[in-house]
Amino acid sequence: MGSKRALEEIRRVLRVRRPLGRQVERDVSEEIGFHLGSRVDDLMAAGLGRAEAERRAMGEFGDVAAAERALRRESARRERRARRTEWVRELGRDIAFGWRTLRTSPGFTAAAVITLALGIGATTAIFGGVHAVLLRPLPYPAPDRLVKVWETSPEGATTNVVSSGNYMDWREQTTSFSALGAHSWLFGMTLTGEDDPVRLRVVRITPSALDALGAGAVAGRTFVGAEGEPGGEAVAMISHRLWRGRFGGEPGIVGATVTLDGQPHTLVGVMPPSFDYPDPEVDVWRALRFGVADREQRRSHQWNVIGRLADDVPLERARAEMDAVAGRLAQAHPQHMTDWGVNVVPLRADMVGEVRGLLWVLLGVVGVVLLLTCVNLANLLLARATARDREMAVRGALGAARRRLVRQLLVESLLLGVLGGGLALAVLVVGLDGLVALAPPDIPLLDDIRVDPVVLAFAAGTTLLATLLFGLVPALRATAAAPGRALRSSRGSDGPGHGRLRAVLLVTEVALAVVLVVGAGLLLRSMTRLNAVDPGLDLENVLTAVVDIPWSEYGTSEEQVAFYRALLDRVRAMPGVVAAAGTTEPPIIGYANTFSYEIEGRPASTPTGREDDERLAAVTPDYFRTLRIPILEGRAIASTDRADRTPVMVISESLARKQWPGGDALGQRIRFSADGSWFEIIGVAGDARMDGLDRPAPPVLYMAQAQKPWGWLTWLVLTVRTEAEPTALAPAIRDELQALDAAVLPERVATLDQLYAESAARRRFATVLLGAFAVLALVLGATGIYGVLSYAVARRRREIGIRMALGADRGRVARSVLRDGVLLAAIGLAFGLPAALVLSRFLESLVFGISTADPATFVAVPVTLLAVAALGAFLPAWRATRVDPVWAMKAE
Repeated sequence: MGSKRALEEIRRVLRVRRPLGRQVERDVSEEIGFHLGSRVDDLMAAGLGRAEAERRAMGEFGDVAAAERALRRESARRERRARRTEWVRELGRDIAFGWRTLRTSPGFTAAAVITLALGIGATTAIFGGVHAVLLRPLPYPAPDRLVKVWETSPEGATTNVVSSGNYMDWREQTTSFSALGAHSWLFGMTLTGEDDPVRLRVVRITPSALDALGAGAVAGRTFVGAEGEPGGEAVAMISHRLWRGRFGGEPGIVGATVTLDGQPHTLVGVMPPSFDYPDPEVDVWRALRFGVADREQRRSHQWNVIGRLADDVPLERARAEMDAVAGRLAQAHPQHMTDWGVNVVPLRADMVGEVRGLLWVLLGVVGVVLLLTCVNLANLLLARATARDREMAVRGALGAARRRLVRQLLVESLLLGVLGGGLALAVLVVGLDGLVALAPPDIPLLDDIRVDPVVLAFAAGTTLLATLLFGLVPALRATAAAPGRALRSSRGSDGPGHGRLRAVLLVTEVALAVVLVVGAGLLLRSMTRLNAVDPGLDLENVLTAVVDIPWSEYGTSEEQVAFYRALLDRVRAMPGVVAAAGTTEPPIIGYANTFSYEIEGRPASTPTGREDDERLAAVTPDYFRTLRIPILEGRAIASTDRADRTPVMVISESLARKQWPGGDALGQRIRFSADGSWFEIIGVAGDARMDGLDRPAPPVLYMAQAQKPWGWLTWLVLTVRTEAEPTALAPAIRDELQALDAAVLPERVATLDQLYAESAARRRFATVLLGAFAVLALVLGATGIYGVLSYAVARRRREIGIRMALGADRGRVARSVLRDGVLLAAIGLAFGLPAALVLSRFLESLVFGISTADPATFVAVPVTLLAVAALGAFLPAWRATRVDPVWAMKAE
């Protein structure tokens, strides 16, 4: 049956089409030929001639090419389906075989999985922090359009807070912003009512700032424009946290009246949980209003300004416009605005500017740790693969293709990766909690860290990349040798180049470890130097507590002074109190109150008539004795320095050197306004590092708190020196404070030790993390040296046995093994030290008192690494001396 001519036509059509393979072509030819041949036979049986039957059959069949394409597609589909099915079956067999192989060496498998989990988990945890702080969009509409607007001062500050007059002029003279608003820093207010009083964290904010942020309320509303104008009703919004905690989530709270520092406020809205600008601790937002007097204020800089760029306005255009406005203000107000400028910064960059470098450094560090982990595993897998040379050779001799063998080994590596990645999720959860707990509190947005799809995708990608890094090279090397040569080779010999490759990997491992250990060493040396710094005061056994009395109740300086004098008298009478005092400018949590001042008998120091700004603290008697700041000349503030006496002042040593280098500061006079009182300098105090051990001591003016001329200085920070643990007195101090006024509560209660520790928290955070990773690197390096040398000794048993049979000394054999390990470590050091010298420059912002090329560190690290290398090589060397020559030669 069939038509020869029809089959030839089909084959001709097939030859001009894109070939799909011999099997597909054969299937298509046979299928079409069968149908055409059957039809030709039927037509010939009906009486037609062969030629006519073939012509009619072809006509009935239609477009052979189209039929051929359809059949080819169906056949190709069946073939692809069959290939996929077979591939899945082979993969299943590979997975089952790989699992059985890993189960035969549980020690190796457990070590590899744990090592990989630590590397991937640590890397992903740090990435989670980077993503939360630097990469995840801020929780506002179009967050890339939000900016912070700062003043730049003549002294070089680029993020100086803004005067009210400048803010009001900016708002009216610019077109680059769709909204421009202002807000205060956080400050404390006491909420009173039916329940116990509670101290809240409050921010004053303009309605336009909320408009810029695109903020909306979950209950009620946000501030409207009229509530930002003078004379309006006192209104407030509360955080979702406060609403749920204090008011039980009651919807009816909107419109209610609450009392803050004795003043009634109408609650107009509850903000959503995601809104916590400008600080996660904020509880209440009060409407901020600027009046006519605020427009003339240019000397006092205290407001934060936030804006939203108008549509299609780039950042550079906004900066150019603000520079032009600053120039006009300098011409209009030369006494106060000469040399002042404007700095417009994207909101995220402003929020994370100080921690961006730290987080990228940590991500780079864990990246090195992960790479080191992969190199270590690659070395171990290469040793296992070399031991399986004969297995691979037998399988190759039986017909297994090299790509089939490589896939089998990669599947085993993938199984390790999946197990390590799965365990890494547990490490990740613990690592994120530990990261948040260990991190300093001033890293913004870190509280929002979580395991989200982006973090999970990063973990999956890292796992896959790590699997390829540590699995591909051993798989390729294990299948590189020809089957015949591998079968003929001795069991005691390495495959081609395997020993050299393992040595290269070990050298790489040591070089990576050097980078980490040098970084950790620099930070450790830096912390040692920092802890040895003399702060200029005694930090031990000192408790601090911020107390701020409401201006509505204590509106004059006399009332404020009387309240704090009574409080300090009560505190000094407590058992265990050595001394107690108060200051408006405490160490670490100081408010950096700076004032322009005039020195009697001197001309103005600048063309505009403005003197240098110095920090001012109003202190009570016993302040210097409480903190043990030495008085170098003259005397300290005393109880006799009252409001009705001559105003007096103590200055710091650095200020005395600056203004009176000849040492004649005592008796000089200073005042803070043209119509103000003159303050006589009665003493010079030692410099104190008020901003932290890593910051220079600022010049400070200390005035008697009883003589302060400003009623708005309502707060005082208690400093209490005790005989024993100071925190034990915190409840008693709270009780004494409430005995004077039940509506006044202390806040930010902490010891000086804690405050100074927090000021160095970022350095300590980086030191602890990098130190932990460096220890891990040393452990991996030591185990790598141990593994390579142990394997080398095992492979050289016959050689060592022969040498010892011929009289080789055991000590010489051990020294040769030790020498090999130390030599590999030395080569790694030769590559790692220059790399560490270059990369350590990224730590410049974290080191203190040393350079990133610190000679002591770069000498100590090689000594440490060589000692670790010797330790890792000791056991293999000892085993080499225990080889029995007779047994070793018989074993082959």
